Amino acid sequence: MSHASPHAAVLGSLLPRREAILEEVRRDLDDRASRGGTNAPAAIVDPLVDGFFRAAEAGDAEAAAATLREMLETTGIPLDGEILALEVVRRALVRHVLASGELAVGSAAASFVEDVVERVSTSLARQSVAALGQTRHALEHHDWMFQNLPTIMHSIDAEGRISAVNDRWIEAMGYTRDEALGRRSTEFLTPASARYAREVVLPAFFETGRCDNVLYQFVRKDGSLLDVMLSAIADRDDAGNVIRSQAVLTDVTERLAAERAAQAAAAQEETIRAQREMLRAISTPLVPLGDGVLLMPLVGTMDSTRAEQMMAALLDGVVTHAAEVAILDVTGVPSVDAAVAEALVRATKAVGLLGARVVLTGLGPSAAHALVELDMGLGGMTTKATLRDGLAAARKRARH
Repeated sequence: MSHASPHAAVLGSLLPRREAILEEVRRDLDDRASRGGTNAPAAIVDPLVDGFFRAAEAGDAEAAAATLREMLETTGIPLDGEILALEVVRRALVRHVLASGELAVGSAAASFVEDVVERVSTSLARQSVAALGQTRHALEHHDWMFQNLPTIMHSIDAEGRISAVNDRWIEAMGYTRDEALGRRSTEFLTPASARYAREVVLPAFFETGRCDNVLYQFVRKDGSLLDVMLSAIADRDDAGNVIRSQAVLTDVTERLAAERAAQAAAAQEETIRAQREMLRAISTPLVPLGDGVLLMPLVGTMDSTRAEQMMAALLDGVVTHAAEVAILDVTGVPSVDAAVAEALVRATKAVGLLGARVVLTGLGPSAAHALVELDMGLGGMTTKATLRDGLAAARKRARH
């Protein structure tokens, strides 16, 4: 799968852990069955997990969801078993891909899994809505599906008031069912999301009978935010009037948080890079003085990294400004040891190869001694005690 998309590659990397994932899913199913949940046949586990691996190769969530729905239809397993198995497989795969390595890549793969599950869940919800009104059994089955679909769900009536919420909604939002029912759905949104819902989404929904992948921010009872991707379809009466919605809400809080963290990390890295560049420029300033003369005043402690930066900036400046003389002023360098002296000599020789000369100013007695002890030759370096003397010597040399 090396040719596949990044999320396909991440899912493919889980293949060696297939048996561990299957074992985790089976344990989850057994645990739910022991607590009175619907017992999904074990036969669905292997094809569903393998179906996700194959579906990833389809390249996009819509095609992957179609592949999974086709696979589920061939099993002959009741919808409640499909729903339960889909949920536990989703949980296992999301956990494994998020733990698989790099945050951004794992987040993209988890988002892919969530998106596929949302599309399959929406398909199951539509199938359930289509069965409404046919028989009492169908209605009861729809209610079971509404409560047990592996995603957050709610319904609103024709006035936009919440008429039903499933257990996942209660778990995600922190409200009791009594606290939610009868209130407008927009009351649970942030002000920006509520305004968007009232002005854009709801009018279009009541007109067309559906909405797809609407990004909302809900406010939980504890005040924290829940980012969701909402898709909904409408149930209409015989006259074609919308009587209620069936909305599927996919929690994308972690995905968006991961994306924001990745963006923040990238921005921080760029800031650090810019700061390093700025510090490099500050630590090795280059001042064109005209008449073919450049000045590089060095301040602070010199180390090997800064010596290389000084060399690069100096040589680049000599070429850019067609300089004949470069003044290196070390008045602000507290100590010129052998390493610093060697760097200065190397810089002088390199500048000489470009046809220019170096005037070194600001040397103290210890620095002069270090240069003599280095015994590498001054490579055409002229030394002056003060910057003023160095400027005069540089201009005189440049004129000649």
